[in-house]
Amino acid sequence: MAQGIVNRVIPSSPHALGVVRFFVHGIFLFDTAVTSYSALGSLPPTILRPTGVMKFLPWSFFDTLQTHGGMLTLKTLMLVSLVLSTAGFLTVISTKTSLLLVLFYQGLLRSFGHFNHDEMIAIYFMVVLAFTPCGDAFSIDSRRGKTKQLRPALAYAYPILLMQLLLSWVYFSSALIKLRIAGWKYLSSDNLPALAIFHSLDNLHDTAFRGAFLLPQVREYLPYAVAFILIWELLFPLAVFFRRIRWLILGIGFLFHILTVPLMNIGFPHQLLMYVVFVDWDRRKGFLTRRKQL
Repeated sequence: MAQGIVNRVIPSSPHALGVVRFFVHGIFLFDTAVTSYSALGSLPPTILRPTGVMKFLPWSFFDTLQTHGGMLTLKTLMLVSLVLSTAGFLTVISTKTSLLLVLFYQGLLRSFGHFNHDEMIAIYFMVVLAFTPCGDAFSIDSRRGKTKQLRPALAYAYPILLMQLLLSWVYFSSALIKLRIAGWKYLSSDNLPALAIFHSLDNLHDTAFRGAFLLPQVREYLPYAVAFILIWELLFPLAVFFRRIRWLILGIGFLFHILTVPLMNIGFPHQLLMYVVFVDWDRRKGFLTRRKQL
């Protein structure tokens, strides 16, 4: 039964898994290329508060890392590894090194006290990709004939299914946590304006929109909007199994994430771009192939 569901709704080709690898690793490659690591190296290591396994690293390591030369070395290593993994060269090795380097860099950022869960789902995808045959197609390795003989279709479908379920769980669990912590008070007409204004007054966001200050004027309608988003989050897993409503659910998600920027100064670009796992890349490839034959 499970195999039948997978065959019906999940792309099951090495091409589809390879395209997902290209997008996921490519996003972090773009981030690394445009981020000023030298600015991060200007911060003194004394303000670091290592988190998680970062606590096991000696302070002498951070003293060396938190310099212009140390951060330039880290950025160079990340760029080289992410270029290789995005292009699918030495994929078995490069996807794992990229995962470790991105994890380390994210841990370093969190050690400065700024926590943001936007990138987490993309990192989970990197974990899945690092241990699956994502280089068997749409990669330099496949063009050089360095990949092994193609595996059964399920070997490519199940990783995509797992990533879709992970993304669905992010939304579903978000709704559950809101209801568990705040209960029905989360639907209060004052809850969203207060939260949005709070985020608009601090200085830890990339934008400084003031749309939140318009929300109190329409406070009587906000409980319905919040309830709609809660229901959407709870129903998000349906996008995995039902193609007919998939694009409706994803379309609502796109509008939701776009609106959070002007209203709450919170963006989720990485999470939004992870919607690529729901695209049927096999069908897109077939469409392009047919057009070339015309």
